[in-house]
Amino acid sequence: MRLAIARASAPLPMQTAHQAWKDGIANPVLIGEEEGIRREAEQIGWDLDGITIHNTSGEEAAIEATVALARSGAVDALMKGHLHSDVFMGGIVKRDAGIRGDKRMVHVFAMYPRGGGSPLLISDAAVNVAPDRKTREQALITLADTAIALGIERPRIAILSATETPIASIPSSMEARELSAWAQDNVHNAVVTGPLSFDLAVAPEAVTVKELKGNPVAGQADALLVPEITAGNILFKSLVWFNGACAAGVVIGGNVPIILTSRADHHEARMASIAMAALLSGKGAS
Repeated sequence: MRLAIARASAPLPMQTAHQAWKDGIANPVLIGEEEGIRREAEQIGWDLDGITIHNTSGEEAAIEATVALARSGAVDALMKGHLHSDVFMGGIVKRDAGIRGDKRMVHVFAMYPRGGGSPLLISDAAVNVAPDRKTREQALITLADTAIALGIERPRIAILSATETPIASIPSSMEARELSAWAQDNVHNAVVTGPLSFDLAVAPEAVTVKELKGNPVAGQADALLVPEITAGNILFKSLVWFNGACAAGVVIGGNVPIILTSRADHHEARMASIAMAALLSGKGAS
């Protein structure tokens, strides 16, 4: 996979690019101040032989060069380097950038449990702050398609709220019911239900105690659609920091996968995100 890294001239993006290159996951295309890129490469013992560098100055120029590479088909995926996520995504989602397609762009985390096993997918915990109905519909479709790409044959998707019962005073529960009904006619490659609280989505014990019968997703969800970014962000970070999960995350819906990593992300999460992007771009093995 040809991976463009926007503003790569900092220690963390260069270390990530080097490891992905050594592991054979990606062929990095480094974008940013060439002097800084070469200086950082020297610090980690990387001679950059055969590595493409696009010399740019400043954030805006780095993003424009990155977008141009994706638009021309010269790269298979994009990754944020030494940039703030909102600045990076702001340059990508502009209509004239040519990255956005007909689909709405949504972020999907694949949370891999410590010790191995199938991932739990979450959307959207990173990009869409307060998604409207159409965006959440697209997120359901994207969750189903992504889960299948990751090897889950017929994914079970829970639409989360604070309750499993639609209650007018909890708007997310009412919307979850509406989305669940919409999914029955529009998402044919997954089983979707909502509203479900988090415990009833993932914990068979809770399903037994609360005597929730006949729900095909309860206690065994493969993917979770969260109400908005705050709930999703807290959920995924709780799984990482309290449960040791590895969070692979990719923005999906443009003409290439987009990797947004945080400075606080573990090394394993960075590599997992690149591997996930490679798989979704068709340039990597499962």
